[in-house]
Amino acid sequence: MSTGLARASVRARPTAFAGVFSVLVLSAVIVTASVAMLRTASGLPPGAAREEVSTMGAGFTVVTVYLSVFVIAQVMALSVAQRARENAVLRAVGALPWQIRRTVATEALLTAVPALPVGYGLGCLLARVWRDGMAAHGLLPDGVPLAVGWPCFLAAGGVLVVTSQLGGLLAAHRAARARPADALGEAAGARRGPTPGGVLRGAGAVLALCGGAVLTAVTAAGPREEAGEHLPLVLLAHLVGVGLAGPVIGRAGARLLAVPVRLLTAPRRLGGGAAAELAFAQIRANARRLSSALTPVALVVAFTLVKLAALAAVADPSWIDLFATVLYAAFAALAAANTLVMLSAERRHEVALLRAAGAGAGQVVRMRVAEAATVTCAGFGAGAAVALAVTVPLGDAAGASLAELPPTTWAGTGAAVLTLTLLATLAPLPLHLRRASPA
Repeated sequence: MSTGLARASVRARPTAFAGVFSVLVLSAVIVTASVAMLRTASGLPPGAAREEVSTMGAGFTVVTVYLSVFVIAQVMALSVAQRARENAVLRAVGALPWQIRRTVATEALLTAVPALPVGYGLGCLLARVWRDGMAAHGLLPDGVPLAVGWPCFLAAGGVLVVTSQLGGLLAAHRAARARPADALGEAAGARRGPTPGGVLRGAGAVLALCGGAVLTAVTAAGPREEAGEHLPLVLLAHLVGVGLAGPVIGRAGARLLAVPVRLLTAPRRLGGGAAAELAFAQIRANARRLSSALTPVALVVAFTLVKLAALAAVADPSWIDLFATVLYAAFAALAAANTLVMLSAERRHEVALLRAAGAGAGQVVRMRVAEAATVTCAGFGAGAAVALAVTVPLGDAAGASLAELPPTTWAGTGAAVLTLTLLATLAPLPLHLRRASPA
């Protein structure tokens, strides 16, 4: 049963699984290129170049696996939440929790299979560019042969299988554990106050943030030269806590921007009225759903600020530092864009409801802009807080102090995140407006 349901779900929601597919492709690209550099380094004579390339390849592989599980779990969790009614019906007719989990895991695997050859092919190209760039900067001997082949393909395949299955199982946890009656109530929009899942999520957020603080302290007490290598993993540990606390952060951001939202959604020519109040009610009701976008936005901000601070502390950044900055920023930006597009694409019924209640197209657009501003402010604040929590104790050892960043860098990062959020949020809206336009 699970395999058939998984295939039907992938065919019925190509847009949702396109986000998972793109993340898996990027994972395969990075793993293929990193393993290729590891194999290339193994053919070099013992020395500093061999050790540096091997350390770099291994580091990229570890961080990529960690990022992949983290991001895929977020994107798959959103995909599972979008079909809450289907899962509720399955649970009501007797589907067991393990069947729900296996269905979601099968969906992730079916998405990973076509992502492997695409990612491997692009990874081979990236490995060649990587090798040529390092040779041009004197980090590799000229003419060193690039080692790709089956080991890289198998490594990328293994990473995709592991990350897709872990991400899928984590995403399916809540849907599988829900009781049939509760699942049907949630799918119908019923709210019964705090749930056991919400309490567990809050406790998990506290534990994750405490674990991040402990990991930060351990890294600070360790060898100074290793602090920079551990910095991405420490950042991700804190971001797990941000992800679990996302609904709380989202609701707080919505409350802080309540007045601007009302001003944007209630132009004088309409005199406020039901349409404006309905638009604002959508903002409040969607606070939990919008929180799904907070974690990838915070991921973009935290990694970008920390990496830019590290680059600012170096007079002549190496080719490897620049490459790592672009790589991590691209991974995080892709995750944020995927999540925001998926959130916006599923809301065509809400657009139709707003239009039927008398809201104009401009008002709907302003509502989405206000939502994007809410996500940007909350995500930027959470990401900046994580970056400060990590760089204050580790900045000197890792060479990444946020105090080195000029105000223009902060402003530019905020503007870039706002642009990304706006583009991804508004992308599906023209189609929704055309379908919901009055006859």
